[in-house]
Amino acid sequence: MRVLVNKQFCVDFSCSEKDLAENLFVTEPSSENSRYKARAKGNIVCYDGKVYVRTENEKLTKKLEETYANKKADWFLEMDNLKILSEELTSFDLEIADINPFFIPIREKFTSTVLDERFVFIEKEDILTFKEDKRITEAFCYLEKDPDQIGLGYYEDGELKAICGANWNGKYTWEIGIEILDAQFESRGIATELVHRLTSKIIAENPEILIVYSTSFSHIKSMNVAINAGFKLGWTEISFKQK
Repeated sequence: MRVLVNKQFCVDFSCSEKDLAENLFVTEPSSENSRYKARAKGNIVCYDGKVYVRTENEKLTKKLEETYANKKADWFLEMDNLKILSEELTSFDLEIADINPFFIPIREKFTSTVLDERFVFIEKEDILTFKEDKRITEAFCYLEKDPDQIGLGYYEDGELKAICGANWNGKYTWEIGIEILDAQFESRGIATELVHRLTSKIIAENPEILIVYSTSFSHIKSMNVAINAGFKLGWTEISFKQK
């Protein structure tokens, strides 16, 4: 997965793979091939002990480089440091928008699986047929810019009870979305099974794609779904927005 992560980061930070060997500071606008979170006014990725910083303001980039050139990523999200970062962003009329964990698959945990009749794959051309189901807000986004690629539904007695999807989210990246549509089917391992089975299919058919699963740090249930499905924490990311 490291190769795919690096390929996407080279897009997100407009850099070469060699640049990722140490802390990185760049002033570049995002591109249409950047991941969704990397299209913000700026972002900081903490990955493999290193800090990658992108802003759209050269003075801000230089300021952050002065502060973090020798900073390891390990303790970057400590509150004392976030306060320092917030103050520096404020002087450029920016603020922290989000802080998110990004999970990536442990490849050897994913193999092809045989589905039973309860699990039904949804091909790309059929995804729009689910748009009228207003219960679905996470699995599919129905966006032209970040198009949905594939889905997997869980049915009982012919009724859709849970659904998982993956949408294009960067040149080399698809992002997983999962939701249980019937509360009676929560805490039964269905979300984990859907994420695992869908990821297995994507890896088998699209090995050149980086699959990511993102959520909120406070959403423990969601993070455990990723972990139990065979993912590990890949990186953490801070995104900026205009005040």
